[in-house]
Amino acid sequence: MKIFLDRRSAKPLYLQIRDRISSLIKSGALQSGDRLPSIRSLAQRLQVNKLTIIEAYNVLEADGVICARQGSGYFVNTQTFACANLQPTFSPAQNVIIKEPGGNSFFDMHVAAVHAQAQPGMIDLSFGFPRPPKNLTQIAKRALKETNALSKYDLPQGQLTLRRQIAQMLVHQGLNVSTEDLIVTNGSEQALSLAMSHFVKAGDWVIVETPTYFGAIAILENLGAKIIGIPMTPEGMNLELLEQYLRSHHPKLIYTISTLHNPTGLTTTQAHRQNLLSLAEQYECPILEDNAYEGLNFEPVPAPIKALDTQNLVTYVGTFSKTLIPGLRVGYIVVTGKHYQAILERKLLHDVHVSTFSQAIISEYLASGHSRLHLNQLRAENIQSRNIML
Repeated sequence: MKIFLDRRSAKPLYLQIRDRISSLIKSGALQSGDRLPSIRSLAQRLQVNKLTIIEAYNVLEADGVICARQGSGYFVNTQTFACANLQPTFSPAQNVIIKEPGGNSFFDMHVAAVHAQAQPGMIDLSFGFPRPPKNLTQIAKRALKETNALSKYDLPQGQLTLRRQIAQMLVHQGLNVSTEDLIVTNGSEQALSLAMSHFVKAGDWVIVETPTYFGAIAILENLGAKIIGIPMTPEGMNLELLEQYLRSHHPKLIYTISTLHNPTGLTTTQAHRQNLLSLAEQYECPILEDNAYEGLNFEPVPAPIKALDTQNLVTYVGTFSKTLIPGLRVGYIVVTGKHYQAILERKLLHDVHVSTFSQAIISEYLASGHSRLHLNQLRAENIQSRNIML
């Protein structure tokens, strides 16, 4: 098996290895059931770190093209799954929805879902909760050694070390962000609440996708906002209808989920993201980009809309609840430009700051170097679950 690496390329080595092995499988050079080289032997042959091979194999496993056998190594997958019907159709075409106040209570739905999780044998599809890392206990023990420092009040924007780590992670996703643009929040739900309450007042029009995350709808209804639901197409929010309502209703905010949209699972293209941002710029309407599931995608995704933002129109929200453990309640919000200080002061009034213990555990997790491996394992498990459902 010949693999050529371009060490001057901007593409990471593990992705080059992934692409080459995928190509060999698709061409038939590697057949179903063939055993791949061991991690050690391939690392020696390519003169790379063993972790690079582990990352490549984990991504291939997440793609469903290879599988690991306990004590035997990695093999080309012998199973194939029909995926011809995975493209969304959103047929028939949907109409714009002007939502009336009321309806299902977010509180009632959340409490019912939490109670359901406690039922023995319950298969819970109501929340996207991940399996926590196997070494979480060890990570927490290391993180909580400095209990004296953690027992004091901290800055409302969050611990500096954690903000540096999050900023570095976001830079790798294409965002131009620094620690001074970040606020650590109690999950993404608080981040959404902080942003929406800053941009929206009672009686304001707000544009959302239809369907969308019901927790965001609950926040907007609590604020007294008037909600315009723009229907989804296979590419994302219907941009023709978006422009029509930007022109006619002058909304104060566009709420969008660009990657692994909740609940459709759709990820918008680079062109759609750019066009949506162009419309927001044209009509001077801020965007709230909620990417809670960023990192769990099976295929490479475009950079977030925030990465394209040059006018500080986009506020970006992320969380560790979907990739690590929801009980820690650690999310973050990226606010560039003039809105940062007002949102930070609002955060202080909400809860002073996120638990220092939770922040320390997340920080130690990111510093341990296991985050990418854990994400690859989650993707592998998720794609297996998806294929079983298909």
